[in-house]
Amino acid sequence: MTEVLTVIREFDVFGNGNQTPYGIDTPKINVQFVGVSPAMAFDTNNQPKLSRQNERQLRTIEESLRRDFHDQMAALDGNDLTQNLQVIQALITSFKTRLEQDLLVDQQLELESLTTTGEWLTFWQDDGPLTQIKAQQQENLPQDF
Repeated sequence: MTEVLTVIREFDVFGNGNQTPYGIDTPKINVQFVGVSPAMAFDTNNQPKLSRQNERQLRTIEESLRRDFHDQMAALDGNDLTQNLQVIQALITSFKTRLEQDLLVDQQLELESLTTTGEWLTFWQDDGPLTQIKAQQQENLPQDF
């Protein structure tokens, strides 16, 4: 019997690889795949991973989604919560659809779970009195250089 393997991958929505400001956990979609050979393989430490071909295909999907949603993600702000949530939902739905169409193979590589982590910009109360006081206090903090 063939062993069914699990691989967890993290898709950083902004994915620029740059350092993020202190305390900011950028939005991510976590994908858990289950599969068997030849869709899955083992790395040099004998840990399960996607096959090379599937890994390349996953990167292509991720890069395409970043391009497709770049303008919408850059325009997220706290003023219209409904619109922000629609953009986020569309991104996640598109990611799932692309995985199903372009990567998954029945009885060989399947999607077990899709979850989100990080700070998804959905609502900011920038103009509240306590928020303004907090911002002013932070501006007055001594800078370490």
